[in-house]
Amino acid sequence: MQNSETTLFFALVGSNNNGHNYINSLIEQGVTHFVVEQIDTEVAQKGNFFVVKNSLKALQKLAAYYRKQFNFPIIAITGSNGKTIVKEWLNFLLSPNFNIARSPKSYNSQVGVPLSILSISDNNNLGIFEAGISTTNEMQKLQKIINPTIGILTNIGSAHDEGFTNISQKIKEKLKLFLNVDLLILNKNKTIDVFLNPKIKTFSWSSNDKHADVFVITSHFETFTQLKITHKSLCFAVLIPFQDGASVENAIHCLMVMLYFNIDQALIQNRMKMLYPVEMRLKIKSGINNTLLIDDSYSSDYQSLKIALDFLEHQKQHKKKTLILSDIVQSGLGDAELYGKV
Repeated sequence: MQNSETTLFFALVGSNNNGHNYINSLIEQGVTHFVVEQIDTEVAQKGNFFVVKNSLKALQKLAAYYRKQFNFPIIAITGSNGKTIVKEWLNFLLSPNFNIARSPKSYNSQVGVPLSILSISDNNNLGIFEAGISTTNEMQKLQKIINPTIGILTNIGSAHDEGFTNISQKIKEKLKLFLNVDLLILNKNKTIDVFLNPKIKTFSWSSNDKHADVFVITSHFETFTQLKITHKSLCFAVLIPFQDGASVENAIHCLMVMLYFNIDQALIQNRMKMLYPVEMRLKIKSGINNTLLIDDSYSSDYQSLKIALDFLEHQKQHKKKTLILSDIVQSGLGDAELYGKV
């Protein structure tokens, strides 16, 4: 363990594990600072223990306080799919212009978000963080921790549907992340529009509604997609090395952020054509016997499957196609209905 003397360990209590069980081992490794819900008398004199009612809430409150020490733009991303891809692509597209702090991997949970926020340093001047939820009464906690200035709503699909009574409840819960944002970026959608707070400034895009701030015309070619962008007096084309609908949508969300930050048109065009697959999310790999593997193993839900099949349909290298599928959980559907759709 690196820097054990300056490590602060939060003993989190979960349904399958208890962080208090690791205290003795950590003391042997040199850790002396702990946030706990209870103290074992045998180790009480071996370190500094901060006793709290709830270790997770203490971690979240510390992260929320730490977040308030920084006043540069903070982007928060939520949606049923695409959060990590949009975050990683934004990091690639904006890193020449900013020193970015971002969520590692897919740290978007009640534990992952505060850990991500605590990674911000004085060297940063932009933050990009994911927020994921699976039921009600979760998003307001993440909103207080991230306190974003810019929001991105990727989409509202079927992921984690079983945690919500209906789609309206799910939309309302996700929108709580954007309570105090200066700007919300989203695909203009009548289903979502009715739930938006009219006080929140939006920056919308659409391929159907010309009343959106940015109008996008997509043209698909053999190995790439062209996006024709119309925004105020601007009209230009961007090429991206993807053809599936989900990747196109994710790329447009990233492009919207670049427009908001007034990135030069030529730079947008040059950077967008260099976008790349993210690990375990529709990542193409070489297999044996001249086969191709598409690794989309990160998540397994009905919406992700639809996206993956759309991506597979655009791969023309081989006629024979095989799908390896695990159980789909948190769909909110009965097995008969779910697998009937599958």
